[in-house]
Amino acid sequence: MKEYKFRVLIDTLEEENAFRDIAIDSSFTFDKLHEAINEAFDFKGDQVASFYLSNEDWDKGQEIGLMDMTGESDDFVEMESTPIAEKVDVVNQKLLYVYDFLSMWCFFVELVEINPLDTSKKYPLTELVYGDAPAEDSKQIEMVDDLDFMMEDDEDLYGDIEDEFGSFENIDDYDL
Repeated sequence: MKEYKFRVLIDTLEEENAFRDIAIDSSFTFDKLHEAINEAFDFKGDQVASFYLSNEDWDKGQEIGLMDMTGESDDFVEMESTPIAEKVDVVNQKLLYVYDFLSMWCFFVELVEINPLDTSKKYPLTELVYGDAPAEDSKQIEMVDDLDFMMEDDEDLYGDIEDEFGSFENIDDYDL
């Protein structure tokens, strides 16, 4: 067993970066890392999330998720049954962590150190805090009812379409 230290950078529109260094026992499963990241950034941790193995360009690879939402992926592995060391074992290895698929909080996670396990530490442990984390609800999506989202310009566009094609009241009259 080893201590893995991950640097976790949150992708935000803020000018100042915010990141956390999290030390964790390499034998812990990914759900423990998921909980540690949420705690380190003061997120509730009550949303669906996934890790993705990544490369130098931060491309998404194999998914390690809380649950398989599609049921179709052969590449999917579950967080709670996958030890971190099974998928991550080299310094500079990268992961993407996506939390709350509606708000799409993205975190860039990189293994920055591998050390002997320190039995005096209680893992996981946030060892470094840099920058202010955004509030979890600062990225909330407003749901709108019906067509309230149409702007005046959009109404003009709809009018142009209606002028060109006539009314859509008898849509069954058109061959589609």
